[in-house]
Amino acid sequence: MATAAVTLPKTRRPRNVPAAGRASFPEFYYVKHIDNSRLVREVDTERRRECFSLLGLGILVFLFVLLFAYQHFECVRNGYQIEQFKAESAVLEEQNHQLRLEQAALADPERIDTLARTRLGMVTPKPQQVIQVGGAEPAAAGSAELARNFSAGGGDISHGP
Repeated sequence: MATAAVTLPKTRRPRNVPAAGRASFPEFYYVKHIDNSRLVREVDTERRRECFSLLGLGILVFLFVLLFAYQHFECVRNGYQIEQFKAESAVLEEQNHQLRLEQAALADPERIDTLARTRLGMVTPKPQQVIQVGGAEPAAAGSAELARNFSAGGGDISHGP
């Protein structure tokens, strides 16, 4: 193998001033070409086993942290859902209360009577128009129950058209 002497250029300074108190000498560097292409690295099995075990331990720690983070985020998400459902339940309870009040107001007998008289033109029935269903004994002549389930011919009134 051949070696060659190579002189590298220096930075420019005045020639008569030494660098940091030293005399200035030219520096020579020798370049030696080395061919390592035929070298084969020896495999260290113990070192390889150590690296793989450390890698496996790192993967296990990473998976543990990932699982812990997943559980934490699911817990937080479920907490938000519970609060959302509580708010929705409160809204639905308020709607239910309002609907029950509206139902009670609509089912008021005085309101129904007023609507029947004004909009439909209905009137209070006369005692002769009242038909008692399921009465076993005949009513007295002077009582308010005068009408019976009998037609003028003396027979039963047929039910239906």
